[in-house]
Amino acid sequence: MIQIITGQTGEGKTKQMIELANERSRSLNGHIVYIDSTTQHRFALSHHIRLIETASFPLHSHDFFGFLCGILSSNHDTELVFIDELIQITHLGIDELALFFEKLKKLSDKYDVNFIVGASCSNQEIPASLLSYLVA
Repeated sequence: MIQIITGQTGEGKTKQMIELANERSRSLNGHIVYIDSTTQHRFALSHHIRLIETASFPLHSHDFFGFLCGILSSNHDTELVFIDELIQITHLGIDELALFFEKLKKLSDKYDVNFIVGASCSNQEIPASLLSYLVA
């Protein structure tokens, strides 16, 4: 399953994702990974959640998908991955999101991992093929 949370900067996407991650950490049997461009929110996340800060890695769109595969291959108990600030981390253009999410869907289905993704854009900017993933 993939869910996308959209909104402009300052609209509360990160807060919503952190609250959801903490809530899910109390009920999931597997592991949760929270990927962010900074460690600014490390104390807001439960200690049961693995925070990965991407600023120290030279990531772009095609690198990021391999990065996700590496995370999943290093821990087969990962059930849920939060990706905050996808566009900022990957430098993807809005027009490139459909291809990225197509690959992400295959990864999700193959390894039974759920992804919740935050993107700083409006619902109207999301490609039509991704509208079914929208949460907010």
